[in-house]
Amino acid sequence: MDMLRKLSSQVLIDLREMEGDYRAFNLSADKTQSIAYMVIAGIAIVGTLGLDTLIFKDQPVLFWQMVIYRVSFLVFTAFSIFAMLKTNRVRTFDRLALSWIIVMMVFLLTMNLARPSNYLTTVFDIITLFAVYVLSPLPFRQNFLLALCFSAGTLLINYFVKVDVDPVALHVAVVAQVVVHTLGLGAALQLQTYRRRSYKAFIEERDAKEMVAYLANIDPLTKSLTRRHFFNIAESEFKRYERYHRPFSVLVVDADYFKRINDSHGHHAGDIVLRSLSLVAMEQKRVQDTFGRLGGEEFGLILPETTLEQARVVAERIRKVWEQTPSNMDGHQIQSTVSVGVAEVGVEDASFDSVLRRADLMMYKAKEQGRNRVEA
Repeated sequence: MDMLRKLSSQVLIDLREMEGDYRAFNLSADKTQSIAYMVIAGIAIVGTLGLDTLIFKDQPVLFWQMVIYRVSFLVFTAFSIFAMLKTNRVRTFDRLALSWIIVMMVFLLTMNLARPSNYLTTVFDIITLFAVYVLSPLPFRQNFLLALCFSAGTLLINYFVKVDVDPVALHVAVVAQVVVHTLGLGAALQLQTYRRRSYKAFIEERDAKEMVAYLANIDPLTKSLTRRHFFNIAESEFKRYERYHRPFSVLVVDADYFKRINDSHGHHAGDIVLRSLSLVAMEQKRVQDTFGRLGGEEFGLILPETTLEQARVVAERIRKVWEQTPSNMDGHQIQSTVSVGVAEVGVEDASFDSVLRRADLMMYKAKEQGRNRVEA
């Protein structure tokens, strides 16, 4: 078992913590394929009734026993298919698939036992083995163990029950099973590796696209939302207001005397101040709030489900925290303040621009009133 585990870990791609996601991602396809194989197996079981008619033509009682046995297997198969269709859990699906494969193997071994002592079922045996390796949705190690158990059961029946079979035919059956195990192992490893490699490539591509989209929506300097993405969310929020008339407010935050900071300490200091201001504002907002850079040293904050008075409280908190948070540049403390304008959406607003314009006017009013203040 340890050797098998080492072999599979060396050959198969180790998905580590993505293993569960990989199985869940392929669950729908595994269910569809498994049900198709189960239906085909059921049709094949019914189709071999003609063979039983020839084998048991002089034993009608045994023939009808075999018919009942086949019908029982078909009922179990139908139940398994129904249960697979209903489940959305990988663990439940694996249990159903494992149960069906074990029952199918026991069914085939029992059928083999009932055959005449001079009759080998080599063709059915090797088809079953190869199907377990290639078609089973279970993990590789489980399929390998299932195939070994079925092969061992078949060989025991062939050597101890089929006493009237030519020894040469028995040796040929053994060689055929060895060949099928070799081919099945190789095919199963290739298929599993291909599926895992494809899934890993899919996840990497998806993550790369998400990262590109994220970077496209994030201002590289302040790590807040870009103006475009901010306005996209704002338009959605305004449409929600028009539909449900739920309140929301907007803050416009502008750094005071920012040009003086650039002129006195350089543009690098200005970048540090903007980055620090953005961080402070984002720490004061809620998860559902939207913070973005409108341009230059001006930022916007959308507060859903927030009235004007509630928004004023948030604005005052940002102003006070920022006033007490100097920016650090090479050990030098740069003190800065902000002016904040606040506006709440109202029935007179035809678009988000109207709300933002009022908040912007309030911000300029705060500037005129002496800066480092909130106007609403």
